[in-house]
Amino acid sequence: MKNLFFMAKVSDNKDPDGLNRIRITFTNEEEVVSNWVPYVSPMTGDGTGISVLPEVDDQVLVISLDMDKKNLVVLGSVWSEAAAAPETGENSDADLNQDGNNSLSFIKTKGENMLILDDTDGKEKIQIIHNKTNSRIEFLSEDKKISVTTDEEIAITSKKDLNVNAENISIEAEKELNFQCEDLQIKASKEVNIEASKDMTLKGSGIALN
Repeated sequence: MKNLFFMAKVSDNKDPDGLNRIRITFTNEEEVVSNWVPYVSPMTGDGTGISVLPEVDDQVLVISLDMDKKNLVVLGSVWSEAAAAPETGENSDADLNQDGNNSLSFIKTKGENMLILDDTDGKEKIQIIHNKTNSRIEFLSEDKKISVTTDEEIAITSKKDLNVNAENISIEAEKELNFQCEDLQIKASKEVNIEASKDMTLKGSGIALN
């Protein structure tokens, strides 16, 4: 009986029919290039699901639903010595399960963008990292904070209300701090302190100081 499971290489991943199928190359007495083959996903539905296709030349595990290797399904990709498993570079002990705790789960794309779920005891964190802009959103249990950092601009837009509530709020700008609105109201139940190391200018059609 021929082996129903075998290894193959991806030869094409641009399905002309948009069905997320791939073509594979394998040896069956001689080298064979398949027709378009379904690629198994953890979730599929009508216009929904998880879409992650392997790259050309990636190694995949295939099952044949017949004895002639005509009706094929690709079960998933397989790392090898030629295609090493990825590392996050964010927690060296957890990378490649070097600490043996199996606490790290992540997705890393070919552009080195990452979604990381790290359950390392005492250092639990969730990270979304965009490599090109050096931007990251991090939920850090060790530091007890949520951090957003980037080398680029941050824009927050809402067509309705934007509410920020906290025990203390600090805003610092290295250069300018600008507020633009139709009405500006500042209320304090205790003191209001405004200091300027140089000139302070107030302009208005009427200014009332009580």
